[in-house]
Amino acid sequence: MLDIRKIYVPTPYQVGPVNCYLIMNRPFTLVDPGPESAEGREGLLAGLSDAGVRPDEIERVIITHWHADHCGLASWLSEQWGVQVYVHRLEKPKLTPGYDKHAERLPFLLEAGVPSSDLEEMLNDRDPLPNPLLPLTRVNLLEGGETLAFTGGALQVMHMPGHSTGHICLYDAESKIFLAGDFILAHITPNPFIAARPEDPNQRVQTLAQYLTGLNIMKDMDISLILTGHGENISDCPAVIAKVLDHRYKRMDVFSGILEGAVLSTYQVMRIMYPGIRGFDILLGISEVLAYMDYLEARGKVSHEVQDGVSLYRLSSSK
Repeated sequence: MLDIRKIYVPTPYQVGPVNCYLIMNRPFTLVDPGPESAEGREGLLAGLSDAGVRPDEIERVIITHWHADHCGLASWLSEQWGVQVYVHRLEKPKLTPGYDKHAERLPFLLEAGVPSSDLEEMLNDRDPLPNPLLPLTRVNLLEGGETLAFTGGALQVMHMPGHSTGHICLYDAESKIFLAGDFILAHITPNPFIAARPEDPNQRVQTLAQYLTGLNIMKDMDISLILTGHGENISDCPAVIAKVLDHRYKRMDVFSGILEGAVLSTYQVMRIMYPGIRGFDILLGISEVLAYMDYLEARGKVSHEVQDGVSLYRLSSSK
């Protein structure tokens, strides 16, 4: 059976510390080592010391997704101690020098009707963490479906997109423990971030459809404990999964209600839902609304037309 320890690694974000997981079976493995910062390094090293493990004993790092609070220290560990890094293939481009997350999202934000003042405010709300990067060598790309072996156990790799295109989760079939990254959290609903399709950057990923598919996969699994990327563990797994699904489906009715008798841009819908949000949170709000508009349109519930480069949504007559 796998011996999994939690290490709290501080982040500068409102969500608080990231949960890094140390697997004490050989090869010693870290899941989501935390952000590249002095505080992150100190927190990770302190957690390893408390567990009686030296950093040079770590052999593998597994990244659930590319966000800086989860994976920033992977490159440092690899460069300092030769650690092998495992990440989904679709996350690699976002962890490569030259990747511009703003450039990827900008066409979709303009299509959403975000005014220039809000765009400027959002872009000026600088990330306190540096862009995370993979090491130049020792990178192992995953697809999902692999089994990572340990002495005394194994983890199954599951590709679970929605929060990020290449997000993975890990499942220990013996103990029925599910390492969720940011796919599901106890008290926060993960954001379905805007993302371009890898095969066609001019089109958006259908993030909400991906996320709901993953939740329904989880619903049918035998899970006894969910180890989350932030906050506390989830022990009442079926109830929490059902609650998140219910929240997502009920939110569709909220958006449909906003469009009742109206023709609105994504930005206008977002401002009705979240009138006071500022800075980076504008991106989160737009991401959520776009995810729902894409989902509802794919199912014939809403339609859109483009005027002056901005998509305007209305309820479909066949809804």
